[in-house]
Amino acid sequence: MVSFARPVPRLWLRFASGIGLVLLASSLMAAGLGTSNGHVHSMVIRLLTPLASFSPPGTRFDTRVIGPELREKGFFLPSGTLVSGKVENSASVRLGILRERAMLQLQFDACHLPDGSPFDCKVVLVDVDNAREQVSENRIQGVLAAGHASSWLGGIWYRPNTFLLPRSAMGLTGAVGTVYTHFVPSPVGAAAMLGSRLLFDRLPDPEIEFPAGTDLLVQMELPAGFISSFQPPAPISPQLSQWVAAQPDEVRHPDTQLAGDMIDLVLVGSRPQVEGAFLAAGWESCDLLTSRSFARMYAAFSSMRADPVAPVAPLRYGGNTSTLSFQKTLNTVAKRHHIRIWPGTFPGTPVWLAAATHDTNIILDQRRMSITHRIDPLIDRERSTVVNDLVAAGCVAGIGTVDRPGAVRTPGSGMPSITDGKAVLLYLQDCSAHNPASRDLEEPRHNRLTLASRWLFLEDREYLFRGNVYYLAYRAATSLLKRKSEPLSPED
Repeated sequence: MVSFARPVPRLWLRFASGIGLVLLASSLMAAGLGTSNGHVHSMVIRLLTPLASFSPPGTRFDTRVIGPELREKGFFLPSGTLVSGKVENSASVRLGILRERAMLQLQFDACHLPDGSPFDCKVVLVDVDNAREQVSENRIQGVLAAGHASSWLGGIWYRPNTFLLPRSAMGLTGAVGTVYTHFVPSPVGAAAMLGSRLLFDRLPDPEIEFPAGTDLLVQMELPAGFISSFQPPAPISPQLSQWVAAQPDEVRHPDTQLAGDMIDLVLVGSRPQVEGAFLAAGWESCDLLTSRSFARMYAAFSSMRADPVAPVAPLRYGGNTSTLSFQKTLNTVAKRHHIRIWPGTFPGTPVWLAAATHDTNIILDQRRMSITHRIDPLIDRERSTVVNDLVAAGCVAGIGTVDRPGAVRTPGSGMPSITDGKAVLLYLQDCSAHNPASRDLEEPRHNRLTLASRWLFLEDREYLFRGNVYYLAYRAATSLLKRKSEPLSPED
């Protein structure tokens, strides 16, 4: 007798595989990528036109290609390549009655080489660099801004996160609960509490506002056979190459624990050239870590805004803290690019050794009992960011690379970061800041009463729908599950 028991599972397997392929193709078609014989590349483009959640649909915008997300992939478009598009949809929070999140949806529809000739491309927005907003398929979603600075007494008012201080249920315990218990039941006390909060608290702005100079990470599909642009490597003398390869690469915390940062950039040039290059590229010099600068950084964290000169942790290289430090951020203190720079001692040539990392989250360091940052463990991406920015600013005369097999950090090795171990040399030249001409944002003006009304509406919605123990328990559980499923990033 012939048995059909075994062919049936194979048939189902083929059917399921076919369905899987169809779904994969459908998802790629929905994203607008992978549907042709072209190649998809992760690129960084820079806004030349400011955009906001109150920009009307149909608003045109232009961007300039800065470079690939990871230069080691060896592909980038010529300097001056333009990518254009329009605002497909937008939504402003206004008073917060109908909407609590802002929204901005972009559509990219044109690509032009520096000489103005068009070329075929498909572009999908992946992320807005150093932004507090979230991105999904060209759609930018704004933040929930419904807390206040004094909420830290009862727990950080950001959405529950296992890395942050635990938030008390309903805010009815701790110092905040005590104050409310004694003063709010009284009409005079309630008015005093409300008035003081409106007067002294910095109200978070929920609107999306991206000025010219904002960097966007996109997936760009180019047609097969498209000619890429390569910058030939600069020659490096054998003596300098040997000197770079012999330099220690480890950067450590003051307690000698190994940091996620490591020496991966060598800047060849004078101190004025180093400082001028980063300032021309839009980076800011970091403040020293003091009680005042820490308080200012925490205030920025509480009010969901950026601190362009926030201090960096005093990491050490060769036993010394950095001589120079720079950073670049957008609209949140939780995310920033930053670099620490130490002077080198190569005979006859001014050189600087640098470690660059990208802060991606702000956390409570329970071991050191302080607020610090988590960094992206793939530090080669931050090395590329520095190279892209300084090249785009016209501050780099040449780029070279030194292989260091002993500096390679691989996943699963127990090291706090991942890298190919290469050191990139940048030969600097004199340059000056170049600010592209662009129109200003036509920002709607709101008086203090309007802002206070919006704040009250948003906070009431927050307390009704999320400020309860059930929602907090749900968020805490999902955060724990996510934390267990993802590897932790190293600390700043």
